[in-house]
Amino acid sequence: MTIDSSKRALLTGAPALGGALLALGACAGEQGAAAAAAGTLGPARTVAWAVGTTGSDFVLEISLGAADAAEMLGWRFTRILNTQPTPEAHINAIRQAVTSRADVILTVDWYQAVVEEIAAGQKKGARFAVVNSANNPRELAPLQVPFVGQQPRETGRLMGARIAETLSERGVASGRVLVGNPFPGSLNVEERIRGVGEGLAEIAGEAYELVSFADNAAADVTASVGLYKAKMTETGNIVAHAVAGGEMSAVPLSKALAEVGQSAGQTVIGGWVGSLKVLNLIKSGEMSFALDENLYYQGFLAVLLSWSMLERQFPAVNLSAGHVWVTPDTVDSMIESYQKRKAKASEYGLS
Repeated sequence: MTIDSSKRALLTGAPALGGALLALGACAGEQGAAAAAAGTLGPARTVAWAVGTTGSDFVLEISLGAADAAEMLGWRFTRILNTQPTPEAHINAIRQAVTSRADVILTVDWYQAVVEEIAAGQKKGARFAVVNSANNPRELAPLQVPFVGQQPRETGRLMGARIAETLSERGVASGRVLVGNPFPGSLNVEERIRGVGEGLAEIAGEAYELVSFADNAAADVTASVGLYKAKMTETGNIVAHAVAGGEMSAVPLSKALAEVGQSAGQTVIGGWVGSLKVLNLIKSGEMSFALDENLYYQGFLAVLLSWSMLERQFPAVNLSAGHVWVTPDTVDSMIESYQKRKAKASEYGLS
């Protein structure tokens, strides 16, 4: 998908973003047009979003942010997706992006092999930016790759703390918190789960026991429902669920709870917003709250960071896109915002 821009005239090299990057500010009227005509933004480039999974709401949100930034810069935006959410497919997407000779490649550090591929790609002249998760920060640091997102372990801590606080408010003094993992071996999900345990302990000590298991949601949603039901029966005294796998785990969990006769809102359920389905589960009361990692901003800011490195020789930085808690009180406005973004993505030919 190619985006040709008429918005380059709206941008000039401007003051730092958040004190961190010498990047882009809006510039209206003749001054902005003159600056763009003078070549302030540099040459048009290509940015590729390479991720080893099919199109999803997670992919779409980051895609739209990157596409909007590319349009403003006059860059070409493209995506390289794969049909399977596996480490092999993810690495293959990165390799395809390198072969395509994209100027900048956006990807996600979900697996140890990602760092090795980035290093190999750099030797061939490719430039990278990491979004959402940087699970190997020490290994990435010497490669000078910008990162936009929040570390999964940190968002896990936030989730664990919120679950513990909510249970305490409800007068639940002890019990087990169940969490399914649809991607065993994924550093991203495993770090989230570790963080949930730490957040629970920080607030409530040993009052709540974290129980994790492979929920098979990425491979077979139907089978995953049965696995959830079996694990709930086996574990007992479950007072909360942490949905570390986003939509993939939220949907089978919701079905499993309905099949065992639990009414909406009976158990505290916290998860991560990665799709409209999760927002609708909050609206229906089937989830208590969810953490929105601002995926759109991750894609948008990663492209701007890449621009600042290419055109202003700014060093690589890590930038947090922040987070928002979505609750039944705020979910309607979040759904409206999501639908507007999805409509814009459709205009770009993204799905």
